Amino acid sequence: MKWILLTLLFSQSLMANSSKVVPIFLEASEMYAKGISSSHSLYVSNEIRAVLQVLEKSQIDSEIIEKYTNQKSQDWRLREDDEFDSWTQTSGFISKVAPEVVVHALKLDVHETSDDFFKDDIYAYFFVTDGVVPTGKVTSIYKGISSNQSFFFNEIDRAIFPLTGIQAKRPDNHLIIDYGIIESDGDDIKEMQQLSSIIIDIAIAVYSSYDPQRSKVIINLRKEIKALSDMLLNLNHDDRLATGTIGYKAAELADQLKDRSFMEIKKNHQGNTQLNTWNYDLSFRILRK
Repeated sequence: MKWILLTLLFSQSLMANSSKVVPIFLEASEMYAKGISSSHSLYVSNEIRAVLQVLEKSQIDSEIIEKYTNQKSQDWRLREDDEFDSWTQTSGFISKVAPEVVVHALKLDVHETSDDFFKDDIYAYFFVTDGVVPTGKVTSIYKGISSNQSFFFNEIDRAIFPLTGIQAKRPDNHLIIDYGIIESDGDDIKEMQQLSSIIIDIAIAVYSSYDPQRSKVIINLRKEIKALSDMLLNLNHDDRLATGTIGYKAAELADQLKDRSFMEIKKNHQGNTQLNTWNYDLSFRILRK
């Protein structure tokens, strides 16, 4: 799969502002909800068939997917470039090589939950871009969290770069971590967790199915993943979604870890609406090997 993505990076194509992934996902979802399998869809595009195969492999409940089939047709716009997008477009000389590192999602401090009467169930997802090829991680669900509680991510959940079972490695030019935190006091938290776990697979399946000579360059993959996750996760208005990004260039990692073995990063997220407020800190730790 990785060599296909790298081929796309160097293909000749036009930049576009509209998502390729979201409309393909919606079409595939409608077929999946109707029980049409990838093996029986001989007259659909390769991209739709590829997404059907991801949905089938995940064995996600068709009732979960069905709610997305009534989305109105629209031009699903990709977001504007953020400060990190330019990093994936640059492949020039690197003055400093990044050290071998591991990145952990350390813990979540819940200063205030969104509901005074019900405890929250929480999980997090992480999309990590090392060079141009992303990897993804969805944590377990941490249940019954109240205000002024903290929890550490378990041994499996906390390893986000490299993924569990892989030794420390040098980031390729940079390391970008896009993350989201989902809070819910409802029954759909497992559904949301399932959807989060296949977002990267769906985006890569669509891009890998295009002819490299006419596809969009892979540098838009971060935007596609963001667009798809926003569409999927924001549909559940009763759930709280906090998102953020941390990123380091190779030189920054080399400088900051020159004289120490680790560093910690804390990101605060809070919200205030007419009905509720919430406030919590997500902590990361980057360790040099």
